[in-house]
Amino acid sequence: IFKIDEGLMVYNTGVAREELEDDEIVCAERRAGKSYCKEVENYMEATRLDKIDPEQFAKFKEYFIDDLAQPQLVATRMDFGKSPCNSKTNIIYPESAESEDSKWLLIVQHAQHKQGVLVEECENVGQPCEENSTLPLEDMPKCKQNFSYRKLVVLVNGEMKEEMVKLPTTCECKMCST
Repeated sequence: IFKIDEGLMVYNTGVAREELEDDEIVCAERRAGKSYCKEVENYMEATRLDKIDPEQFAKFKEYFIDDLAQPQLVATRMDFGKSPCNSKTNIIYPESAESEDSKWLLIVQHAQHKQGVLVEECENVGQPCEENSTLPLEDMPKCKQNFSYRKLVVLVNGEMKEEMVKLPTTCECKMCST
């Protein structure tokens, strides 16, 4: 009960929610059309990971590691067989990602419990591939981002569970008729 003025009181009858709804997961990457978010506004408040029983973290300990970066091939280091599409390979620690049923989920990322995922992202999606500039425009191969579903630990109704989420995996040059 909040007293506003003489004879005027406001009652707080709202129920505090435990986590964000799908459409409340807000981040720059989601607005840009990506399938994951590196940083979610209000992530710590929404996940309340500091209140989770340590046994839950222990139950999923095999997930809390970084993917190993792939060693660069000698041919790649010497620039033989250069890829027709520019891409970047990084280890990311997504705080949210899109599930198989197109719902956005909060991914568990906490101090000593981080899930590092190796991704490859196209720098020029939808642009013509570099090596085929002599083909007619209507038959121009274009750079395309490929995705795969990967099992990560997510938070659903305050509980940790495994869920498949969509992440970028490779960038390739594909024929597209315009």
